[in-house]
Amino acid sequence: MGRLDGKWALVTGSTRGLGRTTAEWLAKEGASIIVSGREAKDVEASVTAIKALGVDAIGIPADLAINDEAHRLASETFETLERIDILVNNAGMSIRKNFWDYTDDDWDYQVNVNVRSPFVLAQAAAKHYMSNGIRGRIVNISTIGVPACHKDAAIYNLAKGGDEVMTRNMAFELGPYGITVNCVAPGNMADRPGSEPADWWEPAAKKIPFGRVGKAEDIAAAVLFFCLPESEFTTGQTLLVDGAHDSYLPEF
Repeated sequence: MGRLDGKWALVTGSTRGLGRTTAEWLAKEGASIIVSGREAKDVEASVTAIKALGVDAIGIPADLAINDEAHRLASETFETLERIDILVNNAGMSIRKNFWDYTDDDWDYQVNVNVRSPFVLAQAAAKHYMSNGIRGRIVNISTIGVPACHKDAAIYNLAKGGDEVMTRNMAFELGPYGITVNCVAPGNMADRPGSEPADWWEPAAKKIPFGRVGKAEDIAAAVLFFCLPESEFTTGQTLLVDGAHDSYLPEF
């Protein structure tokens, strides 16, 4: 018996990386999963893998850089399916360049994926939860780049900062309905689950007191915590999962 038996969770960006690992961790606790990603073939592959864990899974491809696609994913999930209990807004992306070199297209792409689509999906989730009396969960994903800037990632960082503000505001408004909204902010992360160590891992680890870069499992564990019955009184929070990286002060 898993602690999430009988629940359904939508995890965006769940065809690879942090999203795929998070979906698997929720599934191992008994949750059935709605997989979403840009490519239909990747979505189907993830659905097959998650079903192999012994839960149900369906796939809904969507490109969250396109506002209409975000609304379509919201309607197909929260209006078509009978009951959804968990939304994990994991999908995210960053275009790296100096802030003065960004174009309007760069702005639209990053803002749509990183903060506008999570807002659209959270609106739909909130309405679904309230109209069905579901004490649901919403978990957003931010970044260490909010309290400690990434180089060449101004739009990504400001969008993720918006996710943290959104988290607090939504938690305040949804608290009376027993709905929680929280956020997980990853620190310096490995490229992909199970990937071979990259050249940057060792120098990056030297700046992290815990002595290694983050793993997808570190983030999945934090997301799972916010989805468990035992954590229902925790809401409006951003949990920085970074091995104390944000506390690091270089010698000078």
